Amino acid sequence: MLGARHFKVDPVRIVHETIEGETILIDLETGTYYSLRGSGAEIWGLLISGMTETDVVGEMQRRYRSDVEAVAGTTEQLIEELLRESLLELADLGSEPVPAPPGPEAMQRSFEPPTLVSYTDMRYFLQLDPIHEVHDGGWPHAPAAEAHGARSA
Repeated sequence: MLGARHFKVDPVRIVHETIEGETILIDLETGTYYSLRGSGAEIWGLLISGMTETDVVGEMQRRYRSDVEAVAGTTEQLIEELLRESLLELADLGSEPVPAPPGPEAMQRSFEPPTLVSYTDMRYFLQLDPIHEVHDGGWPHAPAAEAHGARSA
C-alpha cells in the first residue's frame, strides 16, 4: 500500500505537540488523546512536513541503517494506523518532492519501533472544554447580552 501519498492534519480537529521525543495528539471531536512513542515522533514530523510515505520510509531507513526491513514495515504500519484513527488525512500536494527536514545522520542507537497509544479516559472532559466553542476572532466570547451583565431568564 506504500505510495506517493501526501498527508495533512486537520488543525480544527487535531492538535499536536512534540516534546522531548514524544508526540501528543488530541482529537477534539472524539476527546481521544494519543501518544506517539519510539520513532513515532520522528515519523510524524516527516509526514506532516509534506513528505510522501515512500520518502518517509526511505528517510527512516537512512537514519536507522541497522534493520531496514523492520524500519520499513513498522513505519508503514504506523502510517496506516494514523489514517485509520483519522489523525492524518490524505492531501493533494502535487508531485513536487519535498526534501526531508534536517535530521541526524545514520544513527548509532538502535531503532525503536513506533507505537501509537490511545487514551479515552479524558473524553468527557475534553469534549466539555470551551475550546470547542471558539469563534472566528479566537477564544470563546460571551454573547453580547451576557457581556454587559444582562442575563435572560
